Amino acid sequence: MNAKKACEDRRETMSRSISLETNPNESVVDIHIREEMGWHRHRAAPVELWFKGWIHGHDAQSIAEWFRGKGQDICASEVGEFLASLQGHFSIAVRGTDWGIAAVDWVRSIPLAMVKVDGDWAVDDQADRLRRRAGLGAADVDRASALEIAMAGYTVDVSSLYRGLTLLGPGELMMFRREEAPERHRYFIYRPWQAASSDDSTISRRLEELTLEIMEKTLESISGRPLIVPLSAGNDSRLIVSAARHLGYRDVRCFSYGRVGNFEADVARTIAERLGYDWRFVPCTTGRVRSFFASNSFEEYLRFADSCSSTPFVQDMFVAETLKQDGYIPPDAVFANGNSGDFISGGHIAPSLHRPEQGGDVESCRGRILDALYEKHFGLWGVLRTVSNKARITNRLSASLERAEAKVEDCENSFGLYEFAEFQDRQCKYVITGQRIYEFLGHEWRLPLWDNAYLAFWERVSLASKAGQTLYTRMLQDANWGGVWRDIPVNRLNIRPHWLRPLRFLAKGVFAPFGRESWHQFERQYLQYWMDVTCNSACVPYSKVAGDRRGSRHSVSWLAERYLARHDVSIDEFGLE
Repeated sequence: MNAKKACEDRRETMSRSISLETNPNESVVDIHIREEMGWHRHRAAPVELWFKGWIHGHDAQSIAEWFRGKGQDICASEVGEFLASLQGHFSIAVRGTDWGIAAVDWVRSIPLAMVKVDGDWAVDDQADRLRRRAGLGAADVDRASALEIAMAGYTVDVSSLYRGLTLLGPGELMMFRREEAPERHRYFIYRPWQAASSDDSTISRRLEELTLEIMEKTLESISGRPLIVPLSAGNDSRLIVSAARHLGYRDVRCFSYGRVGNFEADVARTIAERLGYDWRFVPCTTGRVRSFFASNSFEEYLRFADSCSSTPFVQDMFVAETLKQDGYIPPDAVFANGNSGDFISGGHIAPSLHRPEQGGDVESCRGRILDALYEKHFGLWGVLRTVSNKARITNRLSASLERAEAKVEDCENSFGLYEFAEFQDRQCKYVITGQRIYEFLGHEWRLPLWDNAYLAFWERVSLASKAGQTLYTRMLQDANWGGVWRDIPVNRLNIRPHWLRPLRFLAKGVFAPFGRESWHQFERQYLQYWMDVTCNSACVPYSKVAGDRRGSRHSVSWLAERYLARHDVSIDEFGLE
């Protein structure tokens, strides 16, 4: 049913219903968003709109005027159709005389939460602040969601860490009306399982043109302000800076970080120098990063970034704060990172799904998808990988696919269901919300590789062009923007610090007779702490990692445990069958 027909049906129903006496001073939903961290309030009486983000060709006031023009008969499907047409990243909360709406963009770049407080619905961008307002505590923790955070760092679908706290998923809105239950409406679903069976010979050229169009739109939106790019040796941040140079944008400032002499930083410096852009390196040591994790600033950030659906993303926080204090990042600067070109271009598809199973039925395909998701993403703690926990997780993942009407109709496109699940959970809850770092430091951000047009393009690309990022890398090599694609290497393992090399070589020889898994287990527990280029492993002391027998995967394991502990949840309770 299209938006116009749905709205007509609703208006007819309303005209037949008994009218209710309403107090114009009463609000159908309380909006507790504060005018901070990029949020602004706009009025087009009787409409009030809270807006954060940016939209190409629109401003917040024009959106408020659009809502006013719809009047009392506004309906969710009509709003969804309007929001789907907006190009940019945003979050809104709006209310009229007897209705209210909370909505996020296609990728949920700015989360919103809702809960009942004293019988009335309330909306806030600060989920943890809202749950405290509602008086939700340890007794209200959803154990299934807590298990998901313990195992993956994030919840599945729209589930929250607390029962009663409602979250929006990517491309969703919630409509509130007096005397009615809230209506959840999904106006956009990323559907890579509907990929075309083959790609024509012009697709690489189309991708190049589209990428430049998106970058041109992004650069236009920041109006000459300094563009800050965390630059690595990979494809995605290199795309941002090289396309900016190709389009003639002058004020781009790059930075890299990690242990001294790491491969990523050395390559990033070469790229920046060739493009003629400023570049700064922030050396990370275990001691410096450990001090940061113990700082008041980090604690304040954790409170701000707590979405009640994932452990906060922390990777760039120490470095960005350091550069801001040093003056390298000016007050009006706008950040743009490479999130998440590697994912959207096919780089995260599980190898087990690269070749469709021949002769497999629908159920076996579904099982392979769920197994691939579980094996890839739900292994932060080995002790939690029990038979019963796997069943709990895969059941929730299966229900999530069903809610999105993501069905296995052709095993050849089963990779798309895998991508959808990672998109709405790991990418939109954990990775993308790293933008909270920039907001916390007082800056705007852009996500060109999460542009609506990019999502629309990539959801139609076939497995053959996505597996191994075939199309993406071919396009970048052919375009060769800024001359930084054909002779400057991409990601490569480079062991730092130097003293670890001989120790690692000897240890590897000792474990050779016992098999690869034994070696990897030893490396994770005793060496990875020092090999971590970002030094984020310093979130806990080395002695705790070396002495632990629960099978941590990496620093995110410990950050997830720390996050849950802030909510009075221990991961140890989930390791029992």
